[in-house]
Amino acid sequence: MTKIIGFVQLKGGVGRSTLATNMAGTIAEHARVALIDCDSPQFTCSHWLQQRKDLYEIDEQLDLYQPATYKALLKLLQKLQNEYDYIVIDCPPRMDGFSRVALMLSDLVLLPLGTSAAEIWSVEAMLPILNEASQLNSNLDARILWNRFRSYTKSAKENSSTAKKDLKLPEMRQKIGLRVAYSDAMADGLTVHETNDKSARAEIWSLSSSVLRLLSKQKAARKMNDDKVLSFAKKS
Repeated sequence: MTKIIGFVQLKGGVGRSTLATNMAGTIAEHARVALIDCDSPQFTCSHWLQQRKDLYEIDEQLDLYQPATYKALLKLLQKLQNEYDYIVIDCPPRMDGFSRVALMLSDLVLLPLGTSAAEIWSVEAMLPILNEASQLNSNLDARILWNRFRSYTKSAKENSSTAKKDLKLPEMRQKIGLRVAYSDAMADGLTVHETNDKSARAEIWSLSSSVLRLLSKQKAARKMNDDKVLSFAKKS
């Protein structure tokens, strides 16, 4: 069964697209991956993959889709089921229909989070919606993914402690550091796993491996009623 990974966050600038492209590209080294770019008008994932195809000849099945509406996203996900091993969805920085469809149909939702108070507040504002989605999508596993994390700073230690106490969401064990390699790889149409930065390569390999292990342990998701998905999406 195809497994769906959604990157969801209310706040912009938290690294959703960077993480989505790295995740999709790294997994595509050994699996069939569809990358769905819902982040209009930036479409960062689309630019990244076009750069990748223009500059390199990489033996991979990594295809990009750009649905125009959340209804189109729902139809696309239905169409792509079983055509790919994994689907990665890059959602926009708001809780709109795209993000809500992703919550309803994803097996794993990653919530990129830095250690600023504003980013923690944005996830806190999502908690009621995540709770509602989990009641409808029994397979939904939503987890915090610490990004641009500087463990040596006082603010990172304090805010991460606050987040654990206030958000009460499970976290991915692997934290992604603040590294130039991520922005450089994005500009070059690469993943950091394809760069010379050993620390970044180890991070994204560890994260991708953890994600695949989590997904492999999940039971097959039950088929979601389209009306339920659309009803939840319309609340945005």
